[in-house]
Amino acid sequence: MDIVKRERYVQKIIRLTPTENIYIKNKMDNAGRKNFNAFALEMLIQGQVTIVDFKSLSDLKIAIDRVGKNVNQIAKKVNESGNVSKNDIDETKNLLKKIEAAVYQTIQTEYKKYK
Repeated sequence: MDIVKRERYVQKIIRLTPTENIYIKNKMDNAGRKNFNAFALEMLIQGQVTIVDFKSLSDLKIAIDRVGKNVNQIAKKVNESGNVSKNDIDETKNLLKKIEAAVYQTIQTEYKKYK
């Protein structure tokens, strides 16, 4: 690979003790990073490595999927019967409010973590 064609062509070399190397590898593992270059750039330029926990987003997705299934059941009932009851509309509105609350709660929780 021709070094001039790379976007970053200035190379910096560092030397570490075995202890420092293990320490950095542990930091990379904790941050979920496998590439030293990307980890080092983020640390040097931003001064920190941001760790994003996708667990809360995964939980949110599960909650939205559950609500989506309920909405689909209501839609199927409406399509089969051809009419909509006030109860069906109220239930759908309630499910949408649950989605809104779950999204809002997740955003607030994540915002507080990185503030």
